[in-house]
Amino acid sequence: LTGIYGPGVKTIGIPAISSEVPSSRFAAITNRLAKAGYAMKVAANVMESKVASVERRKQLFEDLWMDPEVDLLVFAYGGQGAVDVVEKLDWEKLRKRDMRVIGFSDLTMLVNSMLAKGVGHPYSGPVLTTLGYSSQAAVNRMRDMMNGCPKDVKLSVVKGSDKPVEGFPMGGLLDRLHRLTLKGWLPDATGRVIFIENTNRYASRTDEMLGCMLERGVFEKAAAVVICDFNSKQPKEATRKKLEEFAAKIPCPVFAGFPYGHIAGTSIIDFRRKLTISPDGTLSWVQGK
Repeated sequence: LTGIYGPGVKTIGIPAISSEVPSSRFAAITNRLAKAGYAMKVAANVMESKVASVERRKQLFEDLWMDPEVDLLVFAYGGQGAVDVVEKLDWEKLRKRDMRVIGFSDLTMLVNSMLAKGVGHPYSGPVLTTLGYSSQAAVNRMRDMMNGCPKDVKLSVVKGSDKPVEGFPMGGLLDRLHRLTLKGWLPDATGRVIFIENTNRYASRTDEMLGCMLERGVFEKAAAVVICDFNSKQPKEATRKKLEEFAAKIPCPVFAGFPYGHIAGTSIIDFRRKLTISPDGTLSWVQGK
């Protein structure tokens, strides 16, 4: 894991604003990070057996964000409950530091709210317990992204365009994007490339959630949609058919196959890094810091 968080990162802040953390998995990954040379500041609630109050989770998170020794925040775990904390955050206080924050799954609520508020530098990527079982290929992709040299990814074309697509990314777990839509917290998707992943836990509601976002105009002015891993038990043919039906209903191009989601091969997505997708489905990131 040496250098996985890029240059200049010496101390990692580790908050938890969702569920309690599985202690054995947490210890294993923090030991690996220590061996890679990282210092860590861990929120006091991370290893507690019960989920802390909303106010305590909020305060501990804000304290780590404002700590001048902390270079980057990486969440310990996802789960449930981030929405309650996000609702109470002091955004004006957080605006004082351009903190880099990595989280996905339940933290889709936070990183997209950061984007909507224009606060901090959000990344949608592995929490620590996910990083603990990430494949070497995923670790390499993360290191490349955080060091400013992400490699191209070949996507499959579900609904193409005769012109290249370009824009900045947003997105995350479909269930949480749906909740953000209902609350009116979702960032403006105009000109953005929306990455969507899902888990089998929410598979039965896929059509409902995409339909709601469609009705509320989320995809109307998006540059493109990228369907990522749905971790679904459905046969690939059935999934492909659903994607084609969805793609036919929205005006922008739709691609599939980006390695991101609740999988060992998940990637990290920098919401501030512009990307292009060629008509044949080659996704390229802008290089550099």
